[in-house]
Amino acid sequence: MLLDVFSRVMVPILVVVGAGFWLRRVTDLDVRPLTRVTLYLLSPALIFSSLVEAEIGGGQTLRIVAFSVLLVAAMGLLALAAGRALGYSRETNTALMLSTMFTNTGNYGLPLALFAFGGDGFDRAVLFFVAQGVLVHTLGIYLAGSGGGEGRGGWRGGATTLLRMPQLYAVAAALTLRWVGPEVVTQSRGVVGSLFEGISLMGSAAIPLLLVVLGAELARARVEAADAVGVSVAAAIRLLAAVPVSYGLARALGLDPLATDLAVVLGSMPTAVNVTVLALEFDVRPKLVGSIVVVTTVLSFATLTVLLGALGAGG
Repeated sequence: MLLDVFSRVMVPILVVVGAGFWLRRVTDLDVRPLTRVTLYLLSPALIFSSLVEAEIGGGQTLRIVAFSVLLVAAMGLLALAAGRALGYSRETNTALMLSTMFTNTGNYGLPLALFAFGGDGFDRAVLFFVAQGVLVHTLGIYLAGSGGGEGRGGWRGGATTLLRMPQLYAVAAALTLRWVGPEVVTQSRGVVGSLFEGISLMGSAAIPLLLVVLGAELARARVEAADAVGVSVAAAIRLLAAVPVSYGLARALGLDPLATDLAVVLGSMPTAVNVTVLALEFDVRPKLVGSIVVVTTVLSFATLTVLLGALGAGG
């Protein structure tokens, strides 16, 4: 069963991640242009087209957003409690919180949802991805700015960054179209329909490129031996403790069965890669955060395979 899940879900992901890893190892690949392409073009197109076509009720959408907010809060409290028990400084506590609160629902989570749960699962995964994106660009930046060595920007910086992100406007446009009636664009045979097909085509390129970028980022990451305890604690919270917490929140909020399975899986993903950007920008133990990203990502191929097998997904 687990081997079947691994071969059906993880192997396709590993092939593309491995290609990105290999490419950066053997070339002088600059990941920044690829990151900007996914951030400013492909990802917004994917969000827009997926939300317009998704067959998800408004009640489930609100529950998914509520789940995302509550999970981030719960993981942050767990990390804070662990950090205080270990006598960590405020800076290290902040790094631990950032590394456990925000998950890789983009580069890794969206492809995983597609392979494991199909199109319906992917549509719901987009909602988790959007909610996480808003949280990391507001609460994440606020935490990093207030807890770093040379932090700057704080909440105002987070709000400014969020307003610059095209994902926010992609969500707003998609929700407007869903209110008007998505068939205006999805069933149009004129210019409007052609424009939507072009946006959908652009969005379809996001999945493979997100995985290539993930592999390329991992190729240059380093694990610091001096941070072994902090990395272990963060990995345990992010990959293990998150499972029962996610399940409990999903059931309490009344998510449907598919959304519940997705909530458990996406809630137990490794640390978001873009947390390293915040750690570097605000000087919040960037080496520790980078180590946590690498370790949780590598370990997740095993933990998520077991989790998917237990849920009966991807088989």
